[in-house]
Amino acid sequence: MSHRITGMSRRDLIKTVSIGASATALSAAGALSLAGHASADDLIQSRDSWGFDGWAKPVPEVDRAERTTFVVHWQGPKRNWVKDIVAGDEIENGPGAPKQMHEIAKDDDGPGIEYNFVITQHGEIYEGRGWDLLAGAVEGFNTPAISAQVHIREGTGPSREALDALAALYRRANQVLAEARPGGGRILHALEVSSHHAHYDTECPGPDLLDWVKNTGPGLRAEADARITPPAFPGRDAFQIGHSDPSVRMLHLALVRACYTRHPDDASRPNDLFTEATRLNVRDFQLAQGWTGSGADGYPGPKTWDLLTR
Repeated sequence: MSHRITGMSRRDLIKTVSIGASATALSAAGALSLAGHASADDLIQSRDSWGFDGWAKPVPEVDRAERTTFVVHWQGPKRNWVKDIVAGDEIENGPGAPKQMHEIAKDDDGPGIEYNFVITQHGEIYEGRGWDLLAGAVEGFNTPAISAQVHIREGTGPSREALDALAALYRRANQVLAEARPGGGRILHALEVSSHHAHYDTECPGPDLLDWVKNTGPGLRAEADARITPPAFPGRDAFQIGHSDPSVRMLHLALVRACYTRHPDDASRPNDLFTEATRLNVRDFQLAQGWTGSGADGYPGPKTWDLLTR
C-alpha cells in the first residue's frame, strides 16, 4: 500500500484513529485451569494462517513474567479520510483484517502488525505479535501489555461472537502466561483488564468496549486469579550471593511489584542472579514486616517467599 495524505504521515493517521495507537526450579503447579469455559485454542489462528510474510524490522521478545495487563483496543473512529488509508477496501472479517493492518504498519516504516491478537466480528482470533513479542500499540506501555484489538470502528458495536472471543482470549492469556516453563518466567497474578484509553490519550477502544472493560473485566480477572497457584518455595539454596536460579527472576519481579527496589544492581531488567542488591531489597521488605535479627537478613525463607509471591 502506498497511499498518503499530504502533511500527515501514516503513523500520525494511525495514532489518531488508534489503529496503532521460572522456570526449571519450579514445578508445573500454577497452571491455570479453564474448566467450564471454552478455550481460545480452537479460535486462535496463527500468523501463517493469514498470510504473514515476516517482520520488516526485528521485534523484541518479552519475558512472560513481565506481562501485567490485557489491553483492549478497537480499529478507530470514522473519519472522512479513512478510505484514503485503506483505498476504499477496508476488510472487517477473515484473514484479510490482520493482513491489511500488517501491510499498513509496514508501509509506515514499522515492523508490522502492532497488536498481539486481533478479533473480528465473526469471533475469529488472529495471532499478531502473540504471547512473546513486544506489543506495538500502547505507546509507553508495550512491555507489560498483551494488546487485543476488536476489529470495529466508531458506530459499530462489538458482536456477541467478538465479546465471547475476547473473554476466551483473556482466559487463555492467563493460562499460557501462568504456566511454568524452562528458561522463562510466568505471571503470579491474573492480568489486569484495561483499555488503551487508560494508558494513552485516545478514543480507543470506544464506549462499548470501555463498558466491557469496566463491567466484565473485574469478574474475569477474579475468576482467573483464583485459578493461579502461587509457586512453591524453591529452597534456600536458590538464594545465595552470586548464584543464578530461575526463581531469582521471579523474586526480582515480585520485589518490583511490591515497590522494594531502593538498591539497584547492574541489570537493567530482572534476571536470575541473586546479588547483594537483591539481598538488601529483600531485607527492606522483611524489615517492613516488623521482622528483626535472622528474620531480616535479606535471604528469602518460606514466609518471605509466600508474602511476595501470593
